[in-house]
Amino acid sequence: MVAIAMETEHVKNVKIVCDPLWGLIDITDYLPMIDVPPFQALGFKYQLGVTNILFPSATHTRKQHSFGAFRRTQELADRWLHWGMITKNEAHMLIAFALWHDIGHGPFSHVVEAVTRELYGRDHDQNGAIIIDSLQDAVGAVGIDFAEFKKFFTHENPLYRGVHDKNLGAEKLDYLARDAYYTLGEIPGVEYLARYTYFIDGEIMIDEKAIDQAKAIQEFYVKMFKNVYLRKNSAIAQRLVQKMTAELLRNSPMHENDFWALTDFGLMGLFETSGSPALQSLYRRFLDRNLPRTAIEFRGKQFTLSATDTKPLRIMGLSETEMQRISDADEFITPSKLEAVESEVEKLVGLPAGSIVIVPPFSPERFVPQDIKIYMRGGKAANMSDYYADHFKALEEEGRAYASLRICTFEEHRKVLSDPKVAAKVQDYLISSIAVAA
Repeated sequence: MVAIAMETEHVKNVKIVCDPLWGLIDITDYLPMIDVPPFQALGFKYQLGVTNILFPSATHTRKQHSFGAFRRTQELADRWLHWGMITKNEAHMLIAFALWHDIGHGPFSHVVEAVTRELYGRDHDQNGAIIIDSLQDAVGAVGIDFAEFKKFFTHENPLYRGVHDKNLGAEKLDYLARDAYYTLGEIPGVEYLARYTYFIDGEIMIDEKAIDQAKAIQEFYVKMFKNVYLRKNSAIAQRLVQKMTAELLRNSPMHENDFWALTDFGLMGLFETSGSPALQSLYRRFLDRNLPRTAIEFRGKQFTLSATDTKPLRIMGLSETEMQRISDADEFITPSKLEAVESEVEKLVGLPAGSIVIVPPFSPERFVPQDIKIYMRGGKAANMSDYYADHFKALEEEGRAYASLRICTFEEHRKVLSDPKVAAKVQDYLISSIAVAA
């Protein structure tokens, strides 16, 4: 038998995590950035907020997603480095950015972000750019220049699009695949598209041979919004959490840094122990899944279905202009103004305070398709919309078809609110005082 001598001090102590989509992920070289409290806290923030109220398996976290984005970006950066599109240092920074791209998220992430924007004046991306200032030592420990690294967060370095591009970013491809896996039980075919994604002249492009895959991913994105992200009960539950957060911060003002540091579970604990009767009432209903029900729904006229006689629901059509004005109106974007509208509707129809919950068209901009640059034969660049205008029109049509404004109430008041005369009164109020003003 031959003895093999090994100097163990030179053996790399590999650290790995196991991911359901990627298998084993080697995180050894980035441990200093992983072992910081703001990143670890992402393990207690659900990727899909309260969507698990409909899809019980959707309890994956932003930490899990960050590791997935990290691994996908490693593959992307390796290809771009091999093709000479980026330098070794740029590849290193891009991978690190993928790891931390969600570090600024607060509790329940996008669900309560409208509240944080109104109270604190910043969103999770802006918050992330602030948080990393206190983590410079961790960045330096993995061999990255902090000043250059921060340019990814402030979008001064266009290479950030490798992670954050609205169509092709590594983090988007990860969350689409991951979210679909935990909700619909399927994984979209993103690998071919990722393989033919390039970084040229500061822009993200795809090879022309990947056009069909790019179109399919855009269509799948809309499918996810309709069936998962903005599904009716999920949107209602999100609005309930938003209202509870606003009520909590009215009764117990909190420094913005303390709020951002909360996890989902920390915020839920504050709901549970709040002394506000209004918040306690909403919280008990939320836990019991006794959610408000839609009594009046406003949609574009061309997409209005006939109201059924089997439940107290009044579906009413608005013109395309009226729907757009409602989507753009600050009354449906700013939480405090939305609550004022809810109060006015309660007075208008004679229902008790706290009985109306209005669910606006959440994130309508998400349905606006983003164009994609195509790298053509001969080194020329083109826009996909120049060749597939009907594809983009179809996506816009899907967005308009799904956009709706829901006037909800709890079951005991639903029959009153859905009465045709009451619904017409609410419609007149919205059109005359809100849609016109917008």
